[in-house]
Amino acid sequence: MKKITKILFPFYISAVFFLLVMKTSDTGIDLDFTILGIDSDHWIHAIMLSPFMVFCRLIFDRKKFLIYLFFGIAFCSFCETLHYFIPYRTFSILDFYANLTGLFFGSLSFLFGKQK
Repeated sequence: MKKITKILFPFYISAVFFLLVMKTSDTGIDLDFTILGIDSDHWIHAIMLSPFMVFCRLIFDRKKFLIYLFFGIAFCSFCETLHYFIPYRTFSILDFYANLTGLFFGSLSFLFGKQK
């Protein structure tokens, strides 16, 4: 399981970067709706970033949680800052908070998940 997870982690990171830089208007998918009063875009950001800490839990030493949390926050920051430099994307602090929310829920699995 650990070997497969180590192989999948770079694909996950690549998929996140691809989704962050792709032009969403070309997909034809309507993302202008809300769920429980929260924009779908923010849900997508949270869901997209939550596996980061799950991967860290499965691959790396569980005792270094704060180090992985720091890298997760840096990754969330980088992901949203990247939008600032892409002409057809916009930087949003609310998207950054959604990224951190996803990281938080992934961290719960890191902290409370069963260790094999």
